[in-house]
Amino acid sequence: MDTTVADLVYVDPVNPIHDTGYRTQTDKAWARAYHPIRNLVVHTRVGQDRQTYSSFDAAFHSWDEDDTLRMACAAAPPNQRAWRLETEADCELWFHTEISNIVLAAWNEYRGVTQSSHIKPPRTDRIPEEVDSTYTVKVRNERTVLAIGEMKRNLVENVRWQQGSLGGSMGQVKLSQELRGYADKYQCPHVFCFDGKTLVLLQFRANRLEDIREEHCPVDCWVFPRDSSTIPLRYALYMLLVQGFRRFQGAYAQPLTVGGLAPQSRQFFDGLPVWTSADGDPVLEHPGGYQRSVDPDSGALRWTHPENDDLVWETEAFWGEHAAP
Repeated sequence: MDTTVADLVYVDPVNPIHDTGYRTQTDKAWARAYHPIRNLVVHTRVGQDRQTYSSFDAAFHSWDEDDTLRMACAAAPPNQRAWRLETEADCELWFHTEISNIVLAAWNEYRGVTQSSHIKPPRTDRIPEEVDSTYTVKVRNERTVLAIGEMKRNLVENVRWQQGSLGGSMGQVKLSQELRGYADKYQCPHVFCFDGKTLVLLQFRANRLEDIREEHCPVDCWVFPRDSSTIPLRYALYMLLVQGFRRFQGAYAQPLTVGGLAPQSRQFFDGLPVWTSADGDPVLEHPGGYQRSVDPDSGALRWTHPENDDLVWETEAFWGEHAAP
């Protein structure tokens, strides 16, 4: 039987790890210009069994038909080997071999995502800083960053991030400044940090790009210990990339009118259009009952109504014969 992404993304790596306990710090001079992360909205919890539980429902888009397609893609497990995690480079190699490479198998066709290490942001103005890992998708010779990741070594203090309060630790404050800074420089609200033992996912709820820099910008947060999480790290990374892809889809939306209504704006961090209710309030659900989904044959976003045959396309195709190169 052929192995699929679904066979691997829902399980943890099995290769043995020897952890030396070596710890790195961070204190980048350029990051001091950024506000620490203060408004954390934590979506993980630690149960009485000391296992970490989580849900993405409150902060991420719901599962769609293109996710099912990706889970059916062919994948291969990592080769059997032993790991020794001593340096940041060791953690980076482990993460890409055991986690990222499995997840990227889901994106070969729907639509091609490329992971690059230590590259500068794809911007017209020159930025000297380089994050450790960048995931991008290309359309019409332009690359959009879906997610970025920074590698450390035993730096993340799980309890502080889980409690949503970093102020008592200067090391965690500096780390949060660095992660916010990278999100700003790469113009990407979806960020992760892996330190060999813990994977932290962040989503800056920036309605506009510049909101990433704001001190009180809400930041969704998930804290996944490598050895005590009910959510596999592979699945967590996949969900972060999907959220980045939904943002990318929204950025390529066509002029939109659904049921006679046009959106008043669009949220930067997740690509969702914002509608106006009958009372004049901004709402994310269409006032006329239309529902948004992904067409699995093309990857295009569409709006349909459960009680009639209306169909409105929000975007062009992202894969298939009509997709832009």
